[in-house]
Amino acid sequence: MRFLLATLFAASLAAQTPSSDVAVSVWPFLEGNMDGRINEIVNNCTTRGIDTVYVSTFRATGPSTGSLWITDSAGDWNAAWGTVRSGGTGINLVSLISACHAANIRVVAILKCFADTVQPTDAAHRQYLLSVIDYLVDAYLPDGRPVYDLDGIALDYIRFVGTSGTVDPTVVTNFLADVRARVRGLSLQAYLIASRYTFDGGTYNGNFQSYATVINSFASQYGQHWEQMARHCDVLMPMSYTANGSIYNTYALHQAYVRQTAAYARSACQLAGFPSRRVCPAIRTYSDTGETTTDLTIEASITGALLGGADGYHSFRYEHLVSNPTWWTKMQQYAVPGCNWPLPQLTMTSPRLSTTADPSTSRDHEQLAATLQVRFDHDDDGVFDTPWLPNGAATHVSRYPGTWRTLVQVRDAQNHVAATRRRYTAGSAVTLSQPWLNAGSGGQTQIQLDVGPAGAGASYLVLGTLSGTAPGFLWRSGYPVPINVDFVTQAFAADPNGVFLANGLGLFDVQGRATATLTVPPGLLQPLVWSSLHWSFLSADLLGRPVCVGDARALQILP
Repeated sequence: MRFLLATLFAASLAAQTPSSDVAVSVWPFLEGNMDGRINEIVNNCTTRGIDTVYVSTFRATGPSTGSLWITDSAGDWNAAWGTVRSGGTGINLVSLISACHAANIRVVAILKCFADTVQPTDAAHRQYLLSVIDYLVDAYLPDGRPVYDLDGIALDYIRFVGTSGTVDPTVVTNFLADVRARVRGLSLQAYLIASRYTFDGGTYNGNFQSYATVINSFASQYGQHWEQMARHCDVLMPMSYTANGSIYNTYALHQAYVRQTAAYARSACQLAGFPSRRVCPAIRTYSDTGETTTDLTIEASITGALLGGADGYHSFRYEHLVSNPTWWTKMQQYAVPGCNWPLPQLTMTSPRLSTTADPSTSRDHEQLAATLQVRFDHDDDGVFDTPWLPNGAATHVSRYPGTWRTLVQVRDAQNHVAATRRRYTAGSAVTLSQPWLNAGSGGQTQIQLDVGPAGAGASYLVLGTLSGTAPGFLWRSGYPVPINVDFVTQAFAADPNGVFLANGLGLFDVQGRATATLTVPPGLLQPLVWSSLHWSFLSADLLGRPVCVGDARALQILP
């Protein structure tokens, strides 16, 4: 009995504790042109302790078509994908992000994925949606910043919609995994069906169906298996919409229903093996279909979410809060003041292959930047290359010269994690002291390697070829070498420190530099006049693990 009382008391306290994960959703396609209301949105959020703004960005309308409800700031929206801000309706997402980030508010883009006219089984439509996501997360400005510096992607209607056909939850889960691969370390979130009928159908008396019954029902009816989805999502958002009307009419039942949706979403995360996934039910802050939202239904929904183990709550929708100021008051009552998530900042420098990523200017409303933690995905492949570290710059070697993306996550003391990414160019690592030799007189040229200080102490092997640079060869997975292997390549690899090539095998110095010298006697290259010898290199650490490869430089043989 004492344990039960203690548990109930602790749960009651949790329901009264303000959350630092509070959000509102903005739906421009329902409201018209919202460009002039961006400051209003930011001011309302900062005043009420709102941490995240969700904004409806794209909505599928049929097979491989949809509507973009933001300004095409990236400038490469494919007209075949659908309309852009039809009739001017929508919002400038770049301006919204800029204003929100200045106030430490996060911005998450909502995409409506499927509809009753296009189901998850449509493979072409799934690929189309991935292209739309690429448009949002892989557009960059000349200085390397993202065009849309989003804090996350939220998927709406990621389910079978109004179908009487076969429902296969693996199709939904596999699509979610594909989206995860696209957004990588950005926050991926999903709205979940939370039908009251499935939870409490028939009598609606708060005697809820078992966890297994509810999860299996949603999987078989809508293709949403919460446990499978939790493997790929950072945030689960059960759509826990309840208000006074035909189903629930007491505070206790409103609260109990939202509590149960949060508890089952939390259980799904734990059973999937990801207990740290966040649960933030979307609660009703609108009135329609014979049900009326009130101050008390909002309070019941919020406290129910927190009693059920949710990390926060999500108001659905912003516009109705504006029209009902007392609803804002309830949102604020259960929100920690201020914007409580870290705001990542990232600068990149990359003079050679050594690249420095510096998030030290990231900020947080509640703690000093130096006390934040960071981790890096240096090549933005979805796999983090470092553990959590004290906030500060990190240097790494890019695998080869060219265009790269780096993602950094920043974590605060409350375990809030935010991310940003940058695109940059890793510079050339190979130069020749003289880009030509005379076939008749012979001579010397130096093959100068410079990978930067992050490569200090790594081994290198200089490679040459007479056979050109395309298609090249793959040394290890992810390490393409831009020269073709021929007898010259094999000869120098077999004898890298021989008669003709000195210091072709060695270790980079503390600055990540090395110089090999090619010496050619008179007349040796006469048969190769007007040909080109191309030079590159491989580099590995002392355990033999690949570090980087070079670009190719041409040495022309003149008469």
